[in-house]
Amino acid sequence: MTVYVNRIFFSTNDHPKLLGLSIYFQGCDRSPKCLFCHNKETWEPYKGFKYDLEDLIQILKDKINYALESYDKIAVVYLGGEPLAPYNRDAVFQISKELKEEFSEKIVNTLYSWRTLEEIEKQNLENYIEYMDELVLGPYDHTQRNVDEKGNVLFPASKNQKYIKFNKVLSK
Repeated sequence: MTVYVNRIFFSTNDHPKLLGLSIYFQGCDRSPKCLFCHNKETWEPYKGFKYDLEDLIQILKDKINYALESYDKIAVVYLGGEPLAPYNRDAVFQISKELKEEFSEKIVNTLYSWRTLEEIEKQNLENYIEYMDELVLGPYDHTQRNVDEKGNVLFPASKNQKYIKFNKVLSK
């Protein structure tokens, strides 16, 4: 399977408490797009860096192993674009499954989506988030920007977005 990614990097901005290995998937299926989206370069599908899925998973495993030399736990953050877009969701599922099976509680799989939980259920996408530990759901709304008194962006980035943390045990 081929997957298109805009960028992959370590970040302290994409998770509220953990170092994040942020994977920005290429392509967003939301229409209209979020006003003031800060990732406009990820909108167009099938652009960016083209990976064979197994090669990408190995790259991510190598990066996680490197980070775990210095951290007890990290977040693997799935963003975009849109990770649950039809052309990204199979890869997101496979990556999150393989990483969770290998690293278990040493990683926190965190997915950002413009979709709400109701939309995920209505579109029958629950199986694609099976290996996610946390979700940040809802479109970014600049009019509801979540900032402190000094103007620093808080988590999540807009007040309409919902942060959901699952308490589940991975069965082997």
